[in-house]
Amino acid sequence: MKTNMHRRASTNLFGLAKKLRQNLTPAEEKLWERLRGNQTGYKFRRQHPMDFYVVDFYCFALLYVIEVDGGIHEDPLKKLEDENKDLDLEDKGYVVQRFSNDQVLNHIEDVMNEIYKTISFIEKKLREQQDINE
Repeated sequence: MKTNMHRRASTNLFGLAKKLRQNLTPAEEKLWERLRGNQTGYKFRRQHPMDFYVVDFYCFALLYVIEVDGGIHEDPLKKLEDENKDLDLEDKGYVVQRFSNDQVLNHIEDVMNEIYKTISFIEKKLREQQDINE
């Protein structure tokens, strides 16, 4: 069964994603420990190539992207790139949620609560769409 999980990602992007998976930041590692193995009830992938991007965490079943931002994301140019990336992905139907390294490293329970709220929101939206289609 062919899926659209990678949305035309280039071969080079797959190589970059592999390198990023091998070198997770401490914040990414901490969040991955809480997302891996269907602990949320859903399968997440880490450093997932998609279109022109590598997203930090991705749940295909929910079209849900989670990004973890370090200090470099405070740079005005990087902020603009992140905003454009988020808008592009949202236009394609993805839900994008961002957390800072500090939030993940120092407030992981709050982060997980926000993730569970987002999952519940997406599930509700999917049920409503299913009801409309029936």
